[in-house]
Amino acid sequence: MKTDFEQIVAANLEAIAPLADAIASWATATALAGQDVFHLNLVLEELVTNIILHGGGKSQYSAIRLRICCVGDVLEVELRDSGPPFDPFSAPPPALGLHIDARPVGGLGVHLVRGLMHECHYQRRHGHNVVLLRKRLTRAET
Repeated sequence: MKTDFEQIVAANLEAIAPLADAIASWATATALAGQDVFHLNLVLEELVTNIILHGGGKSQYSAIRLRICCVGDVLEVELRDSGPPFDPFSAPPPALGLHIDARPVGGLGVHLVRGLMHECHYQRRHGHNVVLLRKRLTRAET
């Protein structure tokens, strides 16, 4: 993966806003469409938050590695952390047809990620969780 953007993110919630700012600056320089940047930041906020809150957090796992690149008209994202093995995409879709009071808690964030990205994959490699995402970029209107 040729890297256009790479950052090590501290495993604390305070790191999310500066990460979004850094991605926005990179995206402006890369000329990504505003909708793509919004989707990217929303997805990364969800996944990074889940890693911090549910994957061991700052007490054990001090950093999350993020790599983003554009390959043609596809945005590729890799998130890597050393928390306990967890495949966020193994969970079934949430039961959206149930009344809100009858729904189990959780699962909506990953459902959002699946809806905003065109491909979502998980691998466990060398003691790390690796989430791979792809999104076809919005084409500028001519």
